[in-house]
Amino acid sequence: MSVFDILDEMDDLLDNAKAFPLAAHKIVVDGDRFRELVNDIRLNMPKEMKRAQTIDYDCDRIMKEAQANAETIIRSAEDRAKALVSENSIVAEAKKRAHEILAKTKTKCEDTKSATSNYVLQSLTATEANLNTLLQDIRKEKSNWEK
Repeated sequence: MSVFDILDEMDDLLDNAKAFPLAAHKIVVDGDRFRELVNDIRLNMPKEMKRAQTIDYDCDRIMKEAQANAETIIRSAEDRAKALVSENSIVAEAKKRAHEILAKTKTKCEDTKSATSNYVLQSLTATEANLNTLLQDIRKEKSNWEK
């Protein structure tokens, strides 16, 4: 169940609540059910955060692998160059290639981190807007009961 579905169910629970005797501005809500829904929101909200953490972890892992691969390529090129009587052009080309791979990987990781941050911010902003709408509805309903 998505957070939005849970919020809709909370809204329905409030809409279907009975007025409290002798206090028209108050309603009786199934507290256990409402608490379950709040807990469901808490359980469902971190999915975006977990996804962002996973992407961040994967990005770091890829970066480390790329660095290890780059170092392996550099070492291999250096060994090969020594074996070929230190032909400088081979070593220079291998280092250049390794640095290019590393630079491309860093760029991809930064792009992924940026996209992840944007996604999480967008998700949190949408959730905040929905919660604000729900709060406005609750306040409106409450003011209707106070009349």
